[in-house]
Amino acid sequence: MAAQSAQLDAATAGGAGDDSDRLKNINDVLRVQATDADSPWLPLESNPAIFSEFAHSVGLPPSWDWHDVYGFDDELLAMVPRPCAAVILLFPCTEPIYEARRVEAGEMRARQARGEATPGGFFLKQHAEFGNACGTIASVHALSNSRWAYEDGGSGGGGMAAFCAANVDKDADERGRALLAAPELKFASDTAAMDNAAQTACPDRDGPDLDHHFVAFCLSEPMDGDDERSRRLIELDGTKSGPVDHGPVDWAAMEGGGSSPDVLGATAAVVKERFMALDPGNIEYSLMALCKSPV
Repeated sequence: MAAQSAQLDAATAGGAGDDSDRLKNINDVLRVQATDADSPWLPLESNPAIFSEFAHSVGLPPSWDWHDVYGFDDELLAMVPRPCAAVILLFPCTEPIYEARRVEAGEMRARQARGEATPGGFFLKQHAEFGNACGTIASVHALSNSRWAYEDGGSGGGGMAAFCAANVDKDADERGRALLAAPELKFASDTAAMDNAAQTACPDRDGPDLDHHFVAFCLSEPMDGDDERSRRLIELDGTKSGPVDHGPVDWAAMEGGGSSPDVLGATAAVVKERFMALDPGNIEYSLMALCKSPV
């Protein structure tokens, strides 16, 4: 097992100044593994019921759930409950998207070289040993960075809160390793993956070379002290070098008073511009929103 782990690391490393894409490398490694090889973590289906089961089992309050987003028109976005704290995107790994990721990686390296500040968030690295666990990692990213919303008033907690507390001072690589060694979270993820709510069978490893990947969009830590409105929309993808800053988020009035950040609207704009526009003939996208369910 240790030798296999070392081989996977070597195949998917990708240095700080490297143009290789860890997502593509991981997909290539998984595709050529033996067809009877067991994935260490079972893949989660892009299904709100599956993601909600995992989330509730690790501390998401019952009043919050994952919900389908049926489209990007204003009318369809308005059907999604508010407030929305995070969004998970499933996208196809096509060559135009890989090329855009290469360009983005270079831009991120340039900003880091200039010493530009980046929004903070709980970010972890997706190691190849996870297998097809990008859905779980996206869920961990979404839940760990949305506790400011769903733990308001002292609710929440559970396994996710404990994992974050134990690893808050570690770097992204160490957090990824810690998740690999977190039996409570793996059990919760695998249990959700095998739930009867799943509508599709796990794809064969020797199936068509069309890969998909989950990423999370949520709010950063406040950029200006305790000013909640200084939070920015960040994309969290464990195969990238760090959080991707997508800018400030508008705040919208809520029914019954108050306001909340328009995480869903901001994410929908990014997905249309930075993903779907790259390969307009492809419709294999899926979006889920983490929302407080209507009373």
